[in-house]
Amino acid sequence: MIVEEVSDGSVWSREDDIAFERALASYTDESEEKWEKIAADVPGKSVEQIKEHYEVLVEDVGRIESGCVPLPDYGSPEGSSGHGGDDGGSGKKGGNSHAGESNQGSKAKSEQERRKGIAWTEDEHR
Repeated sequence: MIVEEVSDGSVWSREDDIAFERALASYTDESEEKWEKIAADVPGKSVEQIKEHYEVLVEDVGRIESGCVPLPDYGSPEGSSGHGGDDGGSGKKGGNSHAGESNQGSKAKSEQERRKGIAWTEDEHR
């Protein structure tokens, strides 16, 4: 089991992170009750621990968006599931008049949409 300790000394397991992420996605209102609802969905975590964990998440996202964290290479042939890094991208998108190319474009689009749901690893989260 992978655990992470944050600055207040609380330990977050992968299961805690999953519960936190699901609750965060469920409660999108901006009221103070939001944090209480999220804390109720993450066993053993206080409202203050939830807020601190959220701040850490926001900082991580900021680092990723600013380019401080290198992104994984999803286009590499050995790291993908039949995606073939080089020819799946720019070479086939221009000519959608051919049926095979159109199907390839929709396949690549569905693979891209599927990737959006992949959870971060612990290293990516840090």
